[in-house]
Amino acid sequence: MKLGVIFIFGWMTVAEIALAACPAGDDVSRSQGISAAIPVYESCALRQNDDETQLYLAQLYDRGQSGVSRNIQRALLFYHLSAENGNATAQVGLSKLLTRLDDDEATRPEIRAYMEKIEGQLKNRGQTSFKGQMLHPYTLLLLAAEKPASKWFYPTTVTSDPEALRLLKKYDITPDKKEASYAEATAWKQRKMLDMARDVFSVSEYNSFYDRLYPAQGGPDAFARSQAINELKEKLESGK
Repeated sequence: MKLGVIFIFGWMTVAEIALAACPAGDDVSRSQGISAAIPVYESCALRQNDDETQLYLAQLYDRGQSGVSRNIQRALLFYHLSAENGNATAQVGLSKLLTRLDDDEATRPEIRAYMEKIEGQLKNRGQTSFKGQMLHPYTLLLLAAEKPASKWFYPTTVTSDPEALRLLKKYDITPDKKEASYAEATAWKQRKMLDMARDVFSVSEYNSFYDRLYPAQGGPDAFARSQAINELKEKLESGK
């Protein structure tokens, strides 16, 4: 994993990070231009599951810049993948794009068309971590606004985005939908933790971890849960 916490404040910073994450694409981009390097960047984004390259492509397709034509379906794809990896800036970008699409009757079908097209497709390419679940825009902002210290198990270093809190404060949402978004965010984080545990633990270790978090009988024991999570933290730290 990449080290350190990256705070992204501008387009050039995102581009520089993405180029560093995909040096092969960088070489093509320097010699032939960004549009010629797109296939290489997409290979990094899909095969390496690199969230920073995914974010870079999403923004290119969303904005239609640097000789790359605007493509909403591709923007949704790469925002979605990067957001699935916990990338806070991608979560904000996806939230904003979904809101724009949903606000316009002409573009609303883009979301449904994307989900119908992509569901299961990436799994056939080895993207087993992609769940095909599109989170509510408010849920995405909740996740992006969390403090970086609470995101230790996310497979990304882009754990903070300065725009998330501002957008949360101005988001118009009913109390019922807000409560549903909090529940959705909690479930998403639990799934992420289990995914990470499954990646680093043996089968027996994972079963023990799961049983302490979600015992078959009775409620979870606070000490046992804390101990299990600390073991996961230690395992992740030892692998860095």
